[in-house]
Amino acid sequence: MSDFTARKLRELRDAANISQSEAAKRMHISERKLRTLESGEREVTSDEIIEFAKLYKVDVRELLLESYAEESEEQILCNRYISLCRLYDQLSTKDKEDVFWVIKQRIAGLI
Repeated sequence: MSDFTARKLRELRDAANISQSEAAKRMHISERKLRTLESGEREVTSDEIIEFAKLYKVDVRELLLESYAEESEEQILCNRYISLCRLYDQLSTKDKEDVFWVIKQRIAGLI
């Protein structure tokens, strides 16, 4: 694993104010394994990258690509928006209607 990914895992955990123990518990791995991942002593699997991205609420590219992490916040948000639009385009008409209903309810403060 790259030093960048290991460092990023530590930084994101610290930024989320989560202890190694809690992060390991949420990831369903041992604390020892988490320490070896964060120190760069062990390769992280693609499945683990996905789970870390979910845990820390970041795009997987932020964990893997130093150039992506160095982009401006505006560019990162733009990339996320593009990804969201691509996912939305794959939804059925009924699912799209459901998404809009939820958004409207959320804006109205009903959910």
